[in-house]
Amino acid sequence: MKDIIDWTNNNSGFLALLIFLVTIVTGWFSGFFKSIIKVPRLKIRFIDKMTFYSFYYTGETWFNKELNTNFKMHKTGFVFYMSIANIGNKPTAIDKIWIGYYKNNLKKKRLRKDIHWLAQWHPIENFIFPMKDESAIIVKNIRVKNNIYDNNSDDDLGVGKSLVGVANFEQQSAWGNLNPVQKEDGEIDVVIKIRDVYNRIYKFKTQLRQLPIEKAREFNPHFGNTEEIFKN
Repeated sequence: MKDIIDWTNNNSGFLALLIFLVTIVTGWFSGFFKSIIKVPRLKIRFIDKMTFYSFYYTGETWFNKELNTNFKMHKTGFVFYMSIANIGNKPTAIDKIWIGYYKNNLKKKRLRKDIHWLAQWHPIENFIFPMKDESAIIVKNIRVKNNIYDNNSDDDLGVGKSLVGVANFEQQSAWGNLNPVQKEDGEIDVVIKIRDVYNRIYKFKTQLRQLPIEKAREFNPHFGNTEEIFKN
């Protein structure tokens, strides 16, 4: 061991040079392979102005015969206003978007993978930003087309390009603890999952603030009612 220590001390300059050269060569090869292997790479930015969730009761009840109890039916809706950029070196397009939230039960504390996934919904109307003069700014829907305002939009993600718009998610009517677990401040942890046309999966974690359903429907009067509208 003493001989090894002495040799290392005597050749510290050589070892430093060797490590430096190995680092340079490794970095060069890494950059070289990244340049010849063409892959898309997505980066996401959430815009707080219209990124939230709402938990609310539907006014309906469901009778559980086993428990001999009436349960109030509830729903949770989610809205993400976001920018999705392609920072890779190959064009792509978004195929599908999901949101995942941790269910409100004790298992979540023991097993972080207990996630409930919801696919993106088609909103009945576009989301808007109400203005003080009673006008409104229409916000583009990411991936899904909704009306004439969306027909001229391009959802392809070229290299160095980004999409800015909203994605809407709605849980079906539920009872019990099938809703997101909240922190003390009311925020929830969620995961956005995106699949592109090459079946590549991208996941992004974030937190959502809670917004009362009345406030949420100022952005879209049909928010949270899509299930009921399609039933009729």
